[in-house]
Amino acid sequence: MASLTAVATLLEKGRSAHLGQVRRQGQGRRVGQQTLVFHNRPRIAAAAAVAGPKEAEGPLGAYWDRTYPDRLLGQRSWERAERRMSLDAAVLALEKAGLEPADIDLHLAGDLMNQLTCASFTAAELDIPYLGLFAACATWAAALGLGALLTDAGYAARVLCTTSSHHDTAERQYRFPTELGNQRPATAQWTATGAAAAVLVGEARPLPEGWTGGQNPPEARGTSRPDAGPATGGTGDPAPRHRGGAGSQEDRPAGGAAARAAGEDRPGGGLPVVITHATFGRVIDMGLTDPFDMGSAMAPAAADTIRQHLQDTGRRPGDYDLIVTGDLARYGHRLLVELLREQGYDAEGVLADCGLMLYDASQGVYAGGSGTACSGMVSAGYLLRRMEQGDLGRILLVCTGCLHSTTTYKQGDSLPTVAHAVALEVDRVQPGSSTPQDGTRGGTGGGTGGGRDGR
Repeated sequence: MASLTAVATLLEKGRSAHLGQVRRQGQGRRVGQQTLVFHNRPRIAAAAAVAGPKEAEGPLGAYWDRTYPDRLLGQRSWERAERRMSLDAAVLALEKAGLEPADIDLHLAGDLMNQLTCASFTAAELDIPYLGLFAACATWAAALGLGALLTDAGYAARVLCTTSSHHDTAERQYRFPTELGNQRPATAQWTATGAAAAVLVGEARPLPEGWTGGQNPPEARGTSRPDAGPATGGTGDPAPRHRGGAGSQEDRPAGGAAARAAGEDRPGGGLPVVITHATFGRVIDMGLTDPFDMGSAMAPAAADTIRQHLQDTGRRPGDYDLIVTGDLARYGHRLLVELLREQGYDAEGVLADCGLMLYDASQGVYAGGSGTACSGMVSAGYLLRRMEQGDLGRILLVCTGCLHSTTTYKQGDSLPTVAHAVALEVDRVQPGSSTPQDGTRGGTGGGTGGGRDGR
């Protein structure tokens, strides 16, 4: 790979004329170059995550809604097993939201299989108008961002987002049959076996005054820093381990009073989490060709999207309790820290990675987790619950994807990558009000640096 300085220079290419500017377009629905603002605060009404056996034994095992004892789930193929997980996650999310498939206006879904077969078979079972998405492992953020866009604009009242991946289906398609037992380098990652789903609803309640890009009142920030594990992104042990019963309610700590109160005041309750911004990334291709080191290939895309989001919104890394990438894993995460630092952002105190949170080092997953389900499971199963409990107030979820195919990399082509980001916040605005409630405030989660424009 080129030097970090050369990477940073490439990321800056063609952007210098816009640095320091926070442009607003379309009555403030778009700020800067790439960031959308959702004034009607689309809410995540419910979310669910299901997990395979290895993921059930990991640090987040207590947070899954359902786990499976083996990777076949009683099906005759791994591909059918992934379809079963995808459907289970969708049904669980709908049940939590108190909705039927007929109540949903649009189903946004994607996976890693050729022609999105898993998502499409799941959509056939649900019988909801369906739009398949492919952004590789960035699909989850792409679906959440597009779902928020549609509900915010009033084109849909309720949107279902789903994603899934399976270790064995991905290995068979992208690399080698698992039966061969090929050796893997230390930079390789383990594709997560699981699925995630979320139901987004539009409530047409405007953002409070001053919540547009570059004008973020401190009351909107989180209430506390996350646990040491995910904040550093290096330990992969963000919560006490609960190996005994995945998803058991008694293992979960009590939620934050303020966050629960906000949810209880809504018709039907639901998660008190809204999507306020989406930053869709551009494709970054640094010329890397090793499919066993996708973390390093995707790190520049993550750095580019995070940097652009911060510039567009006028925010700093410390304005977030957590900036969490999808699946950079150990080597990509280290590279991202350095790339952001070269851009003038010290985000190490708030930066984490789902691929490092999903497993611990003893599980033999090489550099860490990956797959479309990786960020979906961690956010739907763990991060949203931490927000519901009041432990996290505002996070930036940055899902990363490697957009190559088996054909292109076998022909020697490079690995194009992308990263999409969505900003999630605990909603402290009561229905009918435009003022944030109580202002329960704490640390801003660390992280310094305002970028080259000094913000």
